[in-house]
Amino acid sequence: MTKQPLKSAALIATAALCVGAALAAAPDTTKRIKVAMVPKLLGLSVFKANEKGAVAAAKDLNIDFLYTAPVTASAQGQVEIFNSLIARKYDVITTTSNNPTQLAPALRRAMKMGIKVVSYDSDVSADARDFFIQNTSYPEMGKALVDSVAKYIAPDAEVAILSSTPDATIQNEWIKALTAYMKTAYPKMKIVTTQYGYSNPTQSLTAGVNILQANKNVKAIIAPDGGAEVGAAAAVEKLGLTGKVFVTGCSDPDSIRAYVKKDIIKASPLWDEVKEGQLVMHVARLAANNTMPKNGSFEAGTLGKFDVKDGVIVFSKPLVFTKENIDQYQF
Repeated sequence: MTKQPLKSAALIATAALCVGAALAAAPDTTKRIKVAMVPKLLGLSVFKANEKGAVAAAKDLNIDFLYTAPVTASAQGQVEIFNSLIARKYDVITTTSNNPTQLAPALRRAMKMGIKVVSYDSDVSADARDFFIQNTSYPEMGKALVDSVAKYIAPDAEVAILSSTPDATIQNEWIKALTAYMKTAYPKMKIVTTQYGYSNPTQSLTAGVNILQANKNVKAIIAPDGGAEVGAAAAVEKLGLTGKVFVTGCSDPDSIRAYVKKDIIKASPLWDEVKEGQLVMHVARLAANNTMPKNGSFEAGTLGKFDVKDGVIVFSKPLVFTKENIDQYQF
């Protein structure tokens, strides 16, 4: 007669613990905080996708959200914005950097004044931010970029790189990773030139045309930047090289959809930029609450559980867009 009540009590206690754990996973949103998102520049589609996700998450997390950036990919332009945000006493600054060292003094000053700094996509100096959201692991992305063109060209083909800016942290890490992978997997493949389009599709088109006219044997352009990939693909089409030169890079599906369907881009790795924007806001909220661990794990709402190591969170494995799957993604 006494066993059943004891069993019921145990079940109630277990249920209470589960509810408590669920409640503990949700951040405290009582206090409204001000969070700014400062990408490399305005207008780039991948950053607009980040903004879309951030806006949605900010509403649920009681965040007063601001999206602002320089008109062009300018480190000095970002610094000027940071100085303004510091003066306006923002709680958190989130940013993807044009130059890791040039941004550091302003961000360190923000941290000294109690402002949390979260970098995402392209990192700043480690001592100039509290947390960094890395899109995907550098070696995995390097491999995905090379594999996206390697199967369509000869193993000893000449390849060109069209990047964003010479100092962009993430592009340089990807180039380093893809070069290392290429040496191992395709030792006869050769990178003949590296050019820059400054995250601008028009400048990247000009750079792409210059690459192809100056290097007649180039069979692929790897463009690890949204604007660069679009520009490189446009250059291939403009010069009538479709089917002869293949392009890959890191751009949102909406920007490259037409080039994928024309077989100029066979495969293009990225990740879900909208969800990454959501994650940036979750990390910002937890950082502002002083509940974001430097090492360990945390919950980010419907995005799930993420691990943190020395303040670095890896968001996703590469998501490769192809003609077969690209219409499943709209951003």
